[in-house]
Amino acid sequence: MFTLLPLFLQSALAFEVRTDDLGQTVQWRRHTIRYRFNPEGDHGLSSAAVETLISAATREWTNPVSGNLAFSNEGPTEIRTARHDDNANVIYFEDEWKEDPSLLAVTYLWSTTDGELIGFDMALNAERHQWSIDGSPEANDLLNTLSHEFGHALGVEHSPVVERATMYPSSPVGEIQKRDLHGDDIDAVVHLYANGSDAGSQASAGCSTNSSSPRSALGWLCIPLLAFLRRTDTA
Repeated sequence: MFTLLPLFLQSALAFEVRTDDLGQTVQWRRHTIRYRFNPEGDHGLSSAAVETLISAATREWTNPVSGNLAFSNEGPTEIRTARHDDNANVIYFEDEWKEDPSLLAVTYLWSTTDGELIGFDMALNAERHQWSIDGSPEANDLLNTLSHEFGHALGVEHSPVVERATMYPSSPVGEIQKRDLHGDDIDAVVHLYANGSDAGSQASAGCSTNSSSPRSALGWLCIPLLAFLRRTDTA
């Protein structure tokens, strides 16, 4: 019995949450997070299907804390850049990928100096990777990746030890098991949003969601944009 307790504690604390360069946990303090989707790009997918999967990914994260957190689709946009001053949280496919080419996607976050998340943009790599919506073993499953990236949009970091967790830092081509949240992912979102209050901070480190190798390291940045804003990038 005593030998099982440390294993249980390790499992319970497997998730990690994002902190800023001051050591503060970053999280949204508004109930509804609004977003827009740009359907353009060389991805070969139906726009309607992509929007359906975006909605499915958001529900995976909001259902465990129903009533405290919601996403709202505000309609299409022509924006295809990651920036805060456009007043839009945008999900888009990038045809001219400038980040590490092995990355499937990158989520950019903006927070204030007191740790409040106030914006995100999500770029999906359409230049280097093939996408599917039907679980094809020859392409990257879009819902699998969207579920992972929306975790980042909420301030959840990678779960480095629970391989079945949606927030595990790697994803092979054709994988679909991370479409649905693992108990570890649910623990993370409940930790951040179940009580509608600030949660304790934890150390975090970034790695890439990668289709070609199991662990590809990617550090995360905090870059001052304006006097009271910070941006961090996470894959």
